[in-house]
Amino acid sequence: MKIPFKIGNTHVTAEVLQRGEPTPTMLNVHDDENTSVAAGQVIIEQSGGRLITLAHSGTRQVRFTVEGERYAFDPNRIFSDTGIRQTLAAESRWSELAHHAVKKFAVRYLEHFGLDREPVVIALHNTVDGTYSACSYLPGAEHAPAAAAVHLSERRSKFDFFYTTDPRFFEYLKKRDFNVVLQDHAAVPDDGSLSVHFAKMGIPYVNIEAEMGHLNAQIDMVRAVREMLDELGVLRPKGQ
Repeated sequence: MKIPFKIGNTHVTAEVLQRGEPTPTMLNVHDDENTSVAAGQVIIEQSGGRLITLAHSGTRQVRFTVEGERYAFDPNRIFSDTGIRQTLAAESRWSELAHHAVKKFAVRYLEHFGLDREPVVIALHNTVDGTYSACSYLPGAEHAPAAAAVHLSERRSKFDFFYTTDPRFFEYLKKRDFNVVLQDHAAVPDDGSLSVHFAKMGIPYVNIEAEMGHLNAQIDMVRAVREMLDELGVLRPKGQ
């Protein structure tokens, strides 16, 4: 199923793969992180659920026009006004018209798929620059202020890791000796990302991050999250 969204004068498409019930929901917003999408598709076919991907430019950034002016933004930086302003300025330039167009899209995206009512949200990403890894959250590293805790495995690639907002998820994945980072809600900067948004909404969130091309590793990671949700009872209706 394909759902069109309009940003200014430009259309982007959300593509939905669903088997059985729509929960849990997996999201991919970067159009160049294809290994993560392939891993998600494998688990959806095996275990059911819903996978929502954004198809736009074939790159990380979404490019659009408003009244003849060209802009770009990172689609994982648009879920707050601060994030929208920062990503427009970083990827192109900020204007009030562009800000309004991006915010309208972000709100419609969340509302159309009922994401703020999900029991849990799973994000799928790939590392592509050879620098961003679980080690980026260690003390003294670039993203250290965002992390409340970090566990590193000696037997896994540092580029294959989980980033979660939920302490239960952190402890479960740590016990299984995956690389995992727990977000510090008090210190993480408001960058408009999904992790910050869903933390504010009180919705458990986990990002499955793997190096591009590490398909088997990412399939194992997605499968581990499905097992975790079952074992922790996250998908059961409240009261059961």
